[in-house]
Amino acid sequence: MGKGQDLAQTLGVRSDLLVERSVSEVVVHPDRIVLRIPDEPHYWAGNMVFFRGDKVDPEHQIAQFRKDLPEAAHTMFGWDTPDMKIGPEHAPFSKLGYELEQIDVLSLTQPLNRAPTPDGINIRPIETEEDWKQVIALQIDTAVEQGYDRDSFGIYVSKRFESRRRQIKAGLANWFGAFDGDLLVADLGIYADAAVSRFQEVETRPSHRKHGICAALVTVGVDWAKAQAPETIPVLQAHSDGPAGRIYRRCGFEHRETLVLAILPPQGTFERPADTA
Repeated sequence: MGKGQDLAQTLGVRSDLLVERSVSEVVVHPDRIVLRIPDEPHYWAGNMVFFRGDKVDPEHQIAQFRKDLPEAAHTMFGWDTPDMKIGPEHAPFSKLGYELEQIDVLSLTQPLNRAPTPDGINIRPIETEEDWKQVIALQIDTAVEQGYDRDSFGIYVSKRFESRRRQIKAGLANWFGAFDGDLLVADLGIYADAAVSRFQEVETRPSHRKHGICAALVTVGVDWAKAQAPETIPVLQAHSDGPAGRIYRRCGFEHRETLVLAILPPQGTFERPADTA
């Protein structure tokens, strides 16, 4: 995995590879990086191709994905270039039924705007089986709120956390929960190595939103990552003006890159909401 991380140009792709470290297979080619997680074939972002540079060639790139990942029910690839925007050259993907996503990469290269833990909230690592059950339940409930199918998303996220727990046990990541008494009200994951660290899955229970809990979780996550590797650059991928992006920008994160993904969802497995573009 380390070789793929070293050869990726962008912080975004380097952090994508970091998140799948130890549970994935990475094959590095001169023109692309192929990421595969054999145990999670329905995890789109874990089974994809990153093409180097900014050349958009729909026919060739679709065919290359199918050659690299012939067993995949979906198609998903991105471009390892830091300033791509969705443009006319991407139009053929839309005509073929692909979803195009333009994602912002935010990073923290200045001092963190620290946020205190709100009164009555306890933030600690997720450790017990009951803790993990609450994390998965909150992830599913939040996804359903956003329009995902409960059954298919539940299968996906349960498998995802089997891998994440193995990574945490190996010391590659940590997962933090914010508790109001015994109730998990928010959670956040963080992966780290010497060069980059990556936040994952910030979710908050509706009853506890806009209370400063997510910013406090981000503070705890940055502290953990910096304790592992003082020079690591904390990174996340989000829409800068979306809820997560606004939280991180208040914490001192700044826009660093813009990446584009092309996705052709499968039928019947981990569907995206119908109104997601």
